[in-house]
Amino acid sequence: MHETTARSPHRARPEWSSHAAFSPVAEIDLAARRTEIATDEGFAVWREWGSGPALVMLHGGSGSWSHFFRQVEFFAQNYRVIVPDLPGFGDSAACNPDADPHRMARILAAGIEQLAETAPVHLVGFSYGGIIGSFLSLLMAPRIGGFVIVGGVGFEARRQDVALSSWRHISGTEQRRAKHRKNLRAIMIANPARIDETAILIQQSNAERSRHDTRPTARSKPMTANLDASRVPLAAIWGEHDQLAAPYFDERREWLAARDPEAPFKLIADAGHWVQYEAAEAFNTALTDCLRSFSKRADK
Repeated sequence: MHETTARSPHRARPEWSSHAAFSPVAEIDLAARRTEIATDEGFAVWREWGSGPALVMLHGGSGSWSHFFRQVEFFAQNYRVIVPDLPGFGDSAACNPDADPHRMARILAAGIEQLAETAPVHLVGFSYGGIIGSFLSLLMAPRIGGFVIVGGVGFEARRQDVALSSWRHISGTEQRRAKHRKNLRAIMIANPARIDETAILIQQSNAERSRHDTRPTARSKPMTANLDASRVPLAAIWGEHDQLAAPYFDERREWLAARDPEAPFKLIADAGHWVQYEAAEAFNTALTDCLRSFSKRADK
C-alpha cells in the first residue's frame, strides 16, 4: 500500500470544471487534503477537511465526494471529514470492473485504516454508499461508532421505479446538460426550482465519470444481512419526497427499528432523494442530531 498527496486532481480538467456555477465546488476541492491510497486490489482518492473525530462519508451511485458538497464546510468545524471517491467513480481508479462490493469495501477499509489509524469512525452512506457502508461495517465493526444511512436502498422495503434519460449519445453541451437536469428531477431533487446550475454540473461531472452499474448490487438487497451481522449503531435520514422511497416510510422505519431499536429516524420535509443538497440546512441539523445520539449511547 502506498499514498501520494496533492491539492488538486492531476488529470486534465473537462469543460464543466471551469463553469462559474462549478467554482464553489472547485474551491472546496482545492481546500481538501487529497490522498491517493493504493492497495493490491486498486486505489481510491480521498479528500479530508477539518480536524476532530473521524466522519467518513460515502457517496451514492454515479457520484463522487461532491454529493456532500454542502456538508463539508459545516461538519469540518467539529469533525475530520473524510470523503473518498468510491473505486470506479470520480477520480478513483476503474479497478473494480464488476462493481464487487466486497472488493470496494476492502479498498475503503485499507484507506480508513491508513488515514484514521486506530481512531473510532462514524460512517454516513448516501444511497448506494449506504450499501457499501454496510459491507464496510462488516469489516470494521469494532471501529464504527455509528452508521447513518441516507436515502437508503438495497434492503427489503418497497420502492419506486424511476426512468432516467440517456445522455451518452448527445454531443451538444446544452442538450446534454438538459438531460442531466431531467435526471436530477426524476431521481434526486423533488422541487424543480432547486435544480440550480451547480446541481446540474455536479450531476454531469459525476455521471460522466462513472464506470460502474450499481443496480445489480442494490437489487441483491444485501444491507439487512450485513447490518444484522455487524450490529453497529444505526440512524437514518430520508427526504419526505424521496423519489425511490416515498410513500413507503413506515416500512423503512420498521426495518430500521428491527436492526436497532434506538436508531433515530429522520424524515426531512420538502426534499427528495439527494436530501443533503436540496435541504442542506435541515439535513445538517438532522445529521448532527444522529451523531450526537451515537455519542450519548456510547456514554451509557
